[in-house]
Amino acid sequence: MAINDFALACAIDNSPGYFTYDDQTMLIIQSAQDAKAGQSSFSYIEPFMDALVSHEAIHVAIKKLEGDDASESLDDIEVIVEHNGRRFQVTLNNILFASDNSGLVMPY
Repeated sequence: MAINDFALACAIDNSPGYFTYDDQTMLIIQSAQDAKAGQSSFSYIEPFMDALVSHEAIHVAIKKLEGDDASESLDDIEVIVEHNGRRFQVTLNNILFASDNSGLVMPY
């Protein structure tokens, strides 16, 4: 019940690059704009790959146990975290505020 494959794709709309999953495959979607310009949508993301894979694996596990709605609702949960002395209200999937590689933001 985890991510066991990766697939690369390109968006056909104006969405930015993003990560998602299909069954147990992690999908890495490059933006159409970056693809046309010959640029990487993810050059800054390498330090976060462990957290991204973990986050999508959590979605896969929740979906298998509780269904798609429960899995997708994970990204709608908001928490308040303190970062550099300031408080922020962010969603659980905002990995810039995560303190480990779980792919989830947890309040301190």
